[in-house]
Amino acid sequence: MNRATQILIFSAVVISIIIVSAVCWHSVTEIHYLKSFYPQQFGVEEAFYASAVELVKVLIIGIPFFFIIVAACCLLHYWKRKS
Repeated sequence: MNRATQILIFSAVVISIIIVSAVCWHSVTEIHYLKSFYPQQFGVEEAFYASAVELVKVLIIGIPFFFIIVAACCLLHYWKRKS
């Protein structure tokens, strides 16, 4: 495996981690926004349901990126072990 391939795979992992982190951060800020926008109506139960919805959103968006991370790490491990 040449150096350019390693850099490409490593950058795919880094970009995937950044995207998943950004989606998670957006979900947290959205719940915080709802809590500040509806302080009286947004209780513990509503926060629980909102966090469940946000978790589903993060999982739907993040699963392809988790797959990219795992596949890239497996490729790097395989090529490192092979050489």
